[in-house]
Amino acid sequence: METKKACKVSESYRVALRCKYLGPTDHRGSRISIQRYESNTHGKDPNRLTISWDYALNIGENYAEAVRQYVEKANWGGQWVTSTITDGAVAVCIDAITGN
Repeated sequence: METKKACKVSESYRVALRCKYLGPTDHRGSRISIQRYESNTHGKDPNRLTISWDYALNIGENYAEAVRQYVEKANWGGQWVTSTITDGAVAVCIDAITGN
């Protein structure tokens, strides 16, 4: 997933985003919660959000969309790589790694 702005190194460098799958309940469909991975260390994440699962998308596309919405809300940019894990996904900005 790539956005037009570059990563704001001071804000997004070495930040991992953690997407967690939230299963359906009696009153809500499946959702994804996304926040900075180190939020416990640095306090409450002001950009944390929960989005509805889009059943028209596959698993990877749902997590990529969650990352896109988070990055937009945080006013970050750059190229983010998302990888699924057991109960969700993680994403990192690779601009700092590649020097872009």
